Amino acid sequence: MIPVLYLPNAADFSSFGLGVLTDTISCEVTEERNGVFECLLKYPVSGQHYGLITKECIIKAKPNDTAADQAFRIYRITKPLNGIVTIYGQHISYDLANVPVMPFSTESRSPQLILSQLLAGDTRFTGWTDYSDAKAFSVTQPKSVRACLGGTEGSMLSKWHGEFEWDNFTVMFHSHRGQKTGVVIEYGKNLTALEQDEDNSGVYTALLPYAVYTPEGSDTETVVTLPDVTLPIVTSEIVRAKTLIMDFSDQFDGVVTEEALRAKANSYIKANPLGATLPTVKVSFEPLWKQPEYSALLERVNLCDTVTIRHSLLGVSVSAMVIETVYDTLAERYKNISLGQSKSSMITTISEVQSSVDKVESTVRRFPKLLQTAIGKATGLITGQSGGYVVINTDSESGQPYELLILDAHSIDEAVNVWRWNVGGLGFSRNGYNGPYETAITADGQIVADFITSGSLVANIIKAGVIQSQDGSSYWDLESGEVVLRAYVSTDEFAEKTAYLQQNVDGLNSYVATLTETMESVSNDQGILEERLRSSESKVSQLQHTVEGLSVTMQEQYIGGINYVQNSSGLNGITDDWSYSGTVKTDASTDTQNNTISDSCFVLGAYSSLSQYIRGVVPGTYTISVRAKKTSTMSGYFYVTYNGNKTKYLFNKSTTFDWTDYSVTLTDVTDPTLRIYCYCRDASIYLADIMISEGAIPRKWTPAPNEIYTQEVKIDKRGIEVSNSASSQRTVITNTEFAGYYNDEVIFTLNKDETQTKKTTVDGELTVGKTKFVPMPTASEGLNIVILD
Repeated sequence: MIPVLYLPNAADFSSFGLGVLTDTISCEVTEERNGVFECLLKYPVSGQHYGLITKECIIKAKPNDTAADQAFRIYRITKPLNGIVTIYGQHISYDLANVPVMPFSTESRSPQLILSQLLAGDTRFTGWTDYSDAKAFSVTQPKSVRACLGGTEGSMLSKWHGEFEWDNFTVMFHSHRGQKTGVVIEYGKNLTALEQDEDNSGVYTALLPYAVYTPEGSDTETVVTLPDVTLPIVTSEIVRAKTLIMDFSDQFDGVVTEEALRAKANSYIKANPLGATLPTVKVSFEPLWKQPEYSALLERVNLCDTVTIRHSLLGVSVSAMVIETVYDTLAERYKNISLGQSKSSMITTISEVQSSVDKVESTVRRFPKLLQTAIGKATGLITGQSGGYVVINTDSESGQPYELLILDAHSIDEAVNVWRWNVGGLGFSRNGYNGPYETAITADGQIVADFITSGSLVANIIKAGVIQSQDGSSYWDLESGEVVLRAYVSTDEFAEKTAYLQQNVDGLNSYVATLTETMESVSNDQGILEERLRSSESKVSQLQHTVEGLSVTMQEQYIGGINYVQNSSGLNGITDDWSYSGTVKTDASTDTQNNTISDSCFVLGAYSSLSQYIRGVVPGTYTISVRAKKTSTMSGYFYVTYNGNKTKYLFNKSTTFDWTDYSVTLTDVTDPTLRIYCYCRDASIYLADIMISEGAIPRKWTPAPNEIYTQEVKIDKRGIEVSNSASSQRTVITNTEFAGYYNDEVIFTLNKDETQTKKTTVDGELTVGKTKFVPMPTASEGLNIVILD
């Protein structure tokens, strides 16, 4: 599908809008599960509609194999450095990020009603969902519609989960968007590229849950933890201890008990694969359903579908959900798809980011309370202990004590929980007197423990596998060297830094604009120098040829001098060899005849273009030349496209110029098709003596082979036309007609076995069938009619 351009306020995309972007070089649409939905398009500055492409315009593009064409609003256009601009567009649903929702609250309402209420601020949008269970929903502060849909705490996505689908102005909220397709992408069958990423940064061996609440009648927050502190994750695939600290406060409305906290934590462990690495697989594949031999297959791959990836050589066999697709709109095929766990958040505005920052600040403020609770729990265990047995071991010979034991039973043999203190150190065992002692302080200065709670820790050297923040969001893996930091700043500081950065960005933009102008000036100067250099080289070449002799000059003149351009100077009018838009005509005025070899030229009016495809060229070196004149100060250019997507300009100017020769040499032509293209922003551009010939130097203009264009005779591949301007008569012989004209009116025509004439004069006899008409000796005597046998 070729993208289509529309005005910024367009709401109906069934027409061709401002035009079809036929010159588009590439167009890709990326969509993530509950995340990014954007279009990236590359377009040449020489394209027919380049002047119409501005920010906020809308581009219609095909996003995948099955969905309808979607609208994307342009939000960024890069500056052209190589004649190609990159255009970024967000799906039209991103307009909802600019539609406000005022605070409201409801105790119980269906998701369909909530969706309709949120979308009421923009009448273009409608909503649909297959969820039916009513829940409490509230907007506590002004937010955008898109923030209320997903990406922030308390949004529809966080309440009901599910998956969003965007269909232009329709918002669909699915409980399950995709399906198990049964599609297998396999090495040796349809898999063309594979990249598997396994990240175990989210894998843990234990979970430390806690919750904070304020008891009724109190102003002080209370932190609730479990007696055993952590819950083990038995399915963990890593060896070293790694604890996830998680705040469950938002899952309780009132009093928090240890039993309820344990239940919430166990449910979380069951629902989330904290002990396993979730691989992300990115693949490129050949869609078999587009191949003739597989055309009957009904297999299709869409976002959120579950597919299977197999690669026997790499040992990869994965069945997972499609979480991201990158679709080539022009080729109408996927460039690649990603499978695994979605990480997108749908956060698109500063206010939504701030709400996440506020939540982090709240969590961080609770860490001192969590530490204080741990200290209190330890104090209670020590000072409030009842029961236990103290045993002092003595040497059997000297009778001197050498060890202090604190047991949970009256004898060493029966004790399970043992504190053992001797000259070697202090240790605790849950497995009896003989250990192992998993918690210990040894005489050589080492501390062994699964979990240490500390207000501050001062040390010269810390040897560890991972140094991690209390909530697990930031860590430093000392074995692999990986560092992950989650940072936030205060609102005032953030605003101050943002303003400072914006000033720097504005300054950079100004500098880049100045630099761009300088580069354009240098480019223009370079063009002038190149023209002067070519002129000097031409004169040197001519001088050398003159010295070496006339025969060399004649040989150089005619080697490779065939012109590949048909009707190259408009001597036969605007023929179907050319494609054009706007106003294009031919001219043979005195000025043209005095300044061109062909005595004829094309004239392009405002917003007009003229192009021709040249087919059948063989690989080699070619030179394209043209004699042109420009009378407008608006942009105008002439270029040649070769080898599929390479482009070279003969001229690209926003200034006027008189009749001037321009040329460019292509040294690496491999594709048999060339295309020449001229565009005029404002009247007028005159084009004459267009020439494409073999070799590395411009040739004197000649018409294409088998083309003869004189004032009264025109011969080319179409046929022959002989005219007489004095008598206004002409005869045309082509593959479609044999006719005579007088004042552009058909006088006679021969069509198959029939001849039609307007007037016929017979000087002698006329035979029609078996009847002969014979004139009498004098016209006044009439004629004889003879019936033949």
